[in-house]
Amino acid sequence: MTNSNASGILIQVINLERRPDRLARISAELQRAGLSFETQIAVDGHLETHDPKFISKGAIGCWKSHVNSMRRIVEAKVLFGLILEDDATLSPVVNDKFLSEMIDLMNRNQLDILQLGFINSRNSIAQRSGVLEGLIAFLKQRGTQDSSGVRFVLGDFKKTTLAYIINARLAEAISETFPGPPLLDWSDYLGILAKSQMHRGVRIARLKSDALMQDSQPHRRNKI
Repeated sequence: MTNSNASGILIQVINLERRPDRLARISAELQRAGLSFETQIAVDGHLETHDPKFISKGAIGCWKSHVNSMRRIVEAKVLFGLILEDDATLSPVVNDKFLSEMIDLMNRNQLDILQLGFINSRNSIAQRSGVLEGLIAFLKQRGTQDSSGVRFVLGDFKKTTLAYIINARLAEAISETFPGPPLLDWSDYLGILAKSQMHRGVRIARLKSDALMQDSQPHRRNKI
């Protein structure tokens, strides 16, 4: 399906060819939301011929799939792309108007990535050592309120690469930088990049509350 969203955003769904069930489910959700999208055929890490050290074959497939999505954004000459993994579930607020508002938020706040979907860890603050560290973490989680009223947390990218918007500037930089994955998961890499952004000129944030969730069906999630 070609991109015809009024917002101009290119939506890509990363999907393993051996999981047509996931593609069918998220395709139906996107169609109900009135959103056009493309399917980015995922790199199946389990077909990797070499035995990687320190990182799973699934994580390698995930890396390559997301970098391929970045390259597609550059190739399509769009300003923003929404990258979805095929086990994402849209909340009722997600439509083209919502995505336009998120792009406006990114432009106002000079964000390169805005994470829309993630897994919340309720114990993450409690696990920190010391009262002061816990208070700082709590205040950070409150986020910054945009002029639109939407709250976002700057310098934070939660575990999972379920759903995020990336601008063409960073997509191009990543496309040109990585011939292959380093020794960490894709979500860990974006998390580290988010925290070190002040030194690298990259601004990454996530929504205070997620707009997309992970499919909660009882089957175990297969990594790309």
